[in-house]
Amino acid sequence: MTGKLYLIGTKGSKRKGFFEKAAAECQVPLEFFDWTEVEQASLSGGAVKIDPPSYTTSDLWQMNGQVSAYRSRLRGLENRGRVFLNTPSGIESVLDKFSCKKKLMEHGIAVTEMISEEVLRAEEPERADGAVERLEDMMRRCRASSVFIKPSCSSGAAGVVAYRKFPGSGREAAYTSCRVLGGELVNTKKICRMERREEIAALLRSVLSLGVIVERWHPKASYQGKSFDLRVVWQFGEIAFIVARQSGGPITNLHLNNAPLDWRKLGLAEGVVSEIRCICRDAMELFPGLMSAGIDILLEKGTLRPRIIEINGQGDLIYQDIYAENTIYKQQVERMWKMGK
Repeated sequence: MTGKLYLIGTKGSKRKGFFEKAAAECQVPLEFFDWTEVEQASLSGGAVKIDPPSYTTSDLWQMNGQVSAYRSRLRGLENRGRVFLNTPSGIESVLDKFSCKKKLMEHGIAVTEMISEEVLRAEEPERADGAVERLEDMMRRCRASSVFIKPSCSSGAAGVVAYRKFPGSGREAAYTSCRVLGGELVNTKKICRMERREEIAALLRSVLSLGVIVERWHPKASYQGKSFDLRVVWQFGEIAFIVARQSGGPITNLHLNNAPLDWRKLGLAEGVVSEIRCICRDAMELFPGLMSAGIDILLEKGTLRPRIIEINGQGDLIYQDIYAENTIYKQQVERMWKMGK
């Protein structure tokens, strides 16, 4: 055999370690380039996988800048490789939550709906009072008392706020893993609930300065008293893996100490599984630059109708897989090896 695979990523990461493990087990040569050295890397003669960089800050304002820099570096890679697992432009096409969701909605894909056709933004937190008022006015006009507020470009629940304003009483509540601490908007790994107006308003002013999309808060299906959604890894035209994410609150990301669950325990009817498969297939056809993606799926409470929450072009790191058979990465290695020959 001639040629090799190339991996771009971060030294010491689980992604790197387990992709290398998969390549070794498949007896496929692999060359790794850290993001700090990728500009000098030669990527000719094989297939390339791009993993995300590790962000070096928990300050969400600084992280916004790092995401912007990452997007620029992706564009610089576009013509560097002959074959990509996911092309740089394909990854970037779903990195922006607003444009990704808008495209899904325009093609009739069921999603957790945005209640605005614009990114809501306040350029500076200290001048963001007007943005909070625009948010509340938007919620009133759309009759949406409960919403998710998400930075347009982020991942891992960074900056996400589940916000509820109770009709009639004026009471409100917010769930989030970010805090305003020492003049910084800090992403943490612990979800808290806020109820005081002053605290919530300060948080919203800060989050809105990042540029956000606002989505309707759809009730999720539950299992044994806890709500859940699904992370579906879709690659090469089929479902490669599913993990259910359970939570006692509205935010289910597993790195926030929520509980993973074998999705088969949910006892979903084959018709529901077929709908999940169809919605993933239809969505991925809109993004031909992606051969692999993590697709977050909400099943509506009662009907179990699937809706796409978001698509992550680098959403293939599933602990329940890498610490078991490592099937996702092995499948990638085998397919990339054939593509790159």
